[in-house]
Amino acid sequence: MKYIFKRTLFRIAVLLFLVPVQVFSQNKTEPIFKDGDTVCFVGNSITNNALFYNYINLFYATRYPERKVKFVNCGISGDVTQGILNRMDSDILVHNPSWSVLMIGMNDVSRSLYAKSRQNEPGIKEKQAQALDKYRKNLELVVARLLENGRKVIIENPTIYDQTGDLPTENFFGVNEALRKCADYGEELAKKYQLPTVDYWTTLLEVNKKVQEKDKTATIIGNDRVHPGSPGHLIMAYEFLKSTGASPYVSKMVVHKKAAKRNSNSLNCTIENVAYSKNGLQFEAKEEALPFPVGQDALAALSLVPFTDRLNQEILQVEDLATGEYDLLIDQVLVGTYPSQELKKGVNLALENKTPQYQRAAKIRDLYAEYRRNQLKYRNIVSIEIHHLTDSLKTAPMDQREAALTKRLNDKYEEGTGTYQYHKSQYKSYLENKLNESTIKAALTDLVTEVYASNKPVTHTYELVRK
Repeated sequence: MKYIFKRTLFRIAVLLFLVPVQVFSQNKTEPIFKDGDTVCFVGNSITNNALFYNYINLFYATRYPERKVKFVNCGISGDVTQGILNRMDSDILVHNPSWSVLMIGMNDVSRSLYAKSRQNEPGIKEKQAQALDKYRKNLELVVARLLENGRKVIIENPTIYDQTGDLPTENFFGVNEALRKCADYGEELAKKYQLPTVDYWTTLLEVNKKVQEKDKTATIIGNDRVHPGSPGHLIMAYEFLKSTGASPYVSKMVVHKKAAKRNSNSLNCTIENVAYSKNGLQFEAKEEALPFPVGQDALAALSLVPFTDRLNQEILQVEDLATGEYDLLIDQVLVGTYPSQELKKGVNLALENKTPQYQRAAKIRDLYAEYRRNQLKYRNIVSIEIHHLTDSLKTAPMDQREAALTKRLNDKYEEGTGTYQYHKSQYKSYLENKLNESTIKAALTDLVTEVYASNKPVTHTYELVRK
């Protein structure tokens, strides 16, 4: 329903009674991560991209401001289970994680083995099976290492390979079925070690099918058939949060003349100084969370999964109002116009981007976007030094590193190809980022500090003025 917005602000003259009774309730679903936890997201380029877990990070900062959880990017583009084993101590366990969130497999299946040109190659089926067998054995080794010393693990099923869309990239039929087997292996380990799981594969497959029923050239993954776009990453975050106990409610503000009803029905908020008048209502509310601010680039996801209904409910429910339409103002800002019948039923303010709460949440979203940009710079440094520089070169003068990377680029990759251009840009970024490494690290710390100085609950004044 669309609401008519007006620019003129109204103040309520409090004519009847003032009810200073306080309402407070904290009944909410318990999230999996606790205050002080360090969570390492381990995987390949989809994890290294950091978008889906940036959404999870943003959700925790807005929904659970009392819990300071440290999220660490431990993804490296192109990585496989053996690569994770190789960098386990230096790049993952060095962070002393309370939790490790593991998603791997997209590269382990060796997608090129499924190229159309290789399907009649002698022994190709055996090579495909060998790749999966190696993955299965390595995956258990990875999980066992991550679980040592009482650490906890969440296994994420791999994302899908889009082999159903009419896309420009060559289609390696069979890759998605191989990824399903990877997911099955992960679920076997989860059962063996009693670990939580997140099933991206099934969810993304179902959503992508829905999208392609309307347009075969559309995809929530990408034209490369591998990497999800922003809506896909938000869908992943939705699946993760839904699977790990995230609360659906930002708050539920139930305003009623009777204190008992306010006390029993309100959720995650404090309501006080309630005053009804013949023209409407005024009260103060302190919500213990902020709405989740979905960015423009990911909005399409909201029509594909019930993110709003399941995870983003900021309900205002008002009874004892005379029949009519009411302007809602929060801190003198006009938010919208609502019929009394709808207010009695309850309206969801989480998507109303004019509210002061949403504006604060949007600023936190922007801080995390900047955090992600800096973290990607830092992960570029880590990735190049792990996979592209020898130990002796990691401490060598920068001109020697530059010479070594230039030689590696020309020796290993064919000039003019996409792979050549990709690594050329990565090497260039490394040389720039390494010089600014201390500044990048400092920015990461400062941005988190700013987030947790900005997400604390505050009291807002609500006014409902009858039109």
